[in-house]
Amino acid sequence: MKLTSKGQLTLPKEYRDKLCLDKGSHLSVTVKGDTLMLKKVYELKPLSDNDPIWDMVGIFDDRSRAAFVSMEHDSCVANGELG
Repeated sequence: MKLTSKGQLTLPKEYRDKLCLDKGSHLSVTVKGDTLMLKKVYELKPLSDNDPIWDMVGIFDDRSRAAFVSMEHDSCVANGELG
């Protein structure tokens, strides 16, 4: 890829297709050393009152498991499996 005079670049179609990126998609940018990393940003919908995660609030004596459940839930929401 080559940068334009405005610092823009074109992400090759094969990568856009692989990540299902369309016009208006958002990416986060991270720099580690001389490596630039792009990551797709997913739109999250607010939790509804009937979301099953609310049934789990307060049931863990071991709080380390609660963080795992929260991450799994966020992943499901991001992938559109929960609404």
